[in-house]
Amino acid sequence: MSVIGNERLMRLQEKLGYHFNNLEHLRLALTHRSIGHRPEENNERLEFLGDAVLQLTVSSYLYHKFPKLPEGELAKIRSLLVRESTLAEVARDLELNRCLIVGKGEKRAQAQERDSLLCDVLEAVYGAVFLDGGYNEARRVIIEHLPQWDAEQMPLLDAKSTLQEHFQQVAKKPPVYHLVQEEGPDHDKSFVVEVRFEEKCLGQGRGHTKKEAEQEAARQAISKLGLQD
Repeated sequence: MSVIGNERLMRLQEKLGYHFNNLEHLRLALTHRSIGHRPEENNERLEFLGDAVLQLTVSSYLYHKFPKLPEGELAKIRSLLVRESTLAEVARDLELNRCLIVGKGEKRAQAQERDSLLCDVLEAVYGAVFLDGGYNEARRVIIEHLPQWDAEQMPLLDAKSTLQEHFQQVAKKPPVYHLVQEEGPDHDKSFVVEVRFEEKCLGQGRGHTKKEAEQEAARQAISKLGLQD
């Protein structure tokens, strides 16, 4: 079994900007199901809680920050801020990959470096902060660790929609996505998708889901076609 000492937990709390009243909340948030199979022994329940707190916090934050943006644009910005790859980068900045408590098999497979697992543990930590200190503290921590972004990223937030709108305007028909590769076990799938228009490949993307791979392929196509603006 992997363990984590109080010294590392103290460093994590410093980076997080929150000191737990009950340190066991944080330990539980860092405990993968490969260590504790019962619901009360791993971080999956805290992940469930943290995901809800994260969605509410980011939605409320954007609602007040951009009072004139329509719902669709707010949803696009939120999708950037809470998507798996974004949350995984926040988790790495906090060094959660070094703090995660996993079983021997997962440790050998370097499971703690996967985006999907890092996203889950970050949400569990947010859930633990909520449980330990309440919503206001959880909201403060989440907002402090939101990634920086700017308006130039807007066309990339929902790249598939941006690309489709472009081709509907110029050609009256959408691009087509093709799955070209699928590999890995069920718990850690990887997909490669190409986006084509009239049989011409415009971009290729890889992701842990088909949707994620399609978005990455669309981002490549947007860059290739110069549609960022």
